[in-house]
Amino acid sequence: MEIRALIDRLSSDHWKSVIEDFVREQGITTFGELVDLITTSADSAVIREGYRVFSLVEATELYPGLLKHEHHGIRRAAAGQFRGETAFRIADDLLPLLADENHYVRREALWAFGTMGPDVMPLLQETRRTARGALRRGALIGIAEVGGPDAFLPEDRRVIDRFIQYKIEDDKYDTDEIHLCGGWYAIRTEDQAAVLGVCGLTDPVPVTTVLGADAWNNDHHAWSKDEEHVRCARVFVTGSWDGWTLVFGEPFEHGTRPVTEICAVLSAVFGEAHYYGESCGDGWTAWCIAEGGEIIRYYDAFKEDEQIGSHEVEEGWCLPHDLSDENEDLDDIYATDVAEALSVNPRYFEGDVEGPGVLALTQCGVQYGSPKGFLRISS
Repeated sequence: MEIRALIDRLSSDHWKSVIEDFVREQGITTFGELVDLITTSADSAVIREGYRVFSLVEATELYPGLLKHEHHGIRRAAAGQFRGETAFRIADDLLPLLADENHYVRREALWAFGTMGPDVMPLLQETRRTARGALRRGALIGIAEVGGPDAFLPEDRRVIDRFIQYKIEDDKYDTDEIHLCGGWYAIRTEDQAAVLGVCGLTDPVPVTTVLGADAWNNDHHAWSKDEEHVRCARVFVTGSWDGWTLVFGEPFEHGTRPVTEICAVLSAVFGEAHYYGESCGDGWTAWCIAEGGEIIRYYDAFKEDEQIGSHEVEEGWCLPHDLSDENEDLDDIYATDVAEALSVNPRYFEGDVEGPGVLALTQCGVQYGSPKGFLRISS
């Protein structure tokens, strides 16, 4: 198809100009030549711009045919053009990509299925029942992405549970880094069951650390799913770690109670409770230290006017919001630094962790179901 025809139907003059400049510089006249350039060029800058043009021209009628292209980058880019209803209409074509040999192609296809809604579930369940090998496994991952663990058939649930139990043994020797983005609580107790009881958490299921951390990250980053109570449906509660039990996520329904109130409540029961928070994107960090029902220290880098108290652990550091000249030679302190000094730093689960962690439901989880999304069991 002629590039000119694709450009002419675009509504944005800016993007028309961007595409025209690129195709003129590269001597491209057809969409096929653009694909050839992407797959044969040795210039990484040209390839990056080629992929951008690939998506900008909105070659809707051409993308489906490229889902079987021999080059994994083209398959991935083509799959990335389909979301929601447009993805659902070609679900049969996207299905084999769930078993693609390339990780990034599989991931793009999985994201596409995650936007299709429940109407695609019969296709995935039928594929899970009748397919073999990688496609059958891919269908199971698709089911998790679209419907969450509540959508598993009983026989699949049993297989998954057995595999989790097997991999939990590996957790004793695992030192993989956990991606920290969001908030977690550290409670001075070795009694996981008591933590579950005080927080009103139910249906605890033993999980690996990788799975628990993936659930926390999946739920915390589910910005488009507020109406589904995703971020307040379940939490990851660790086993006892050097005298502390960690709770990742929102331990009470709806997730509307302030962290200071939660820390006060938990510390009144267990003697001491902390809250820590860090962001992977914007430099946000926070901590709250409570003892015997009282807040000793509360700090949030984005709410510096709401600070409560101070703590000696911060001496020799600069609080992240502080831009004064007198502290310019000091390193900023973050939640993981405070956790390292006062409780445990969960970036790496190292040391003597007793008992497996569990995923447990809040009352929102009981009412609305487990969040959707594929979760890894092991790294």
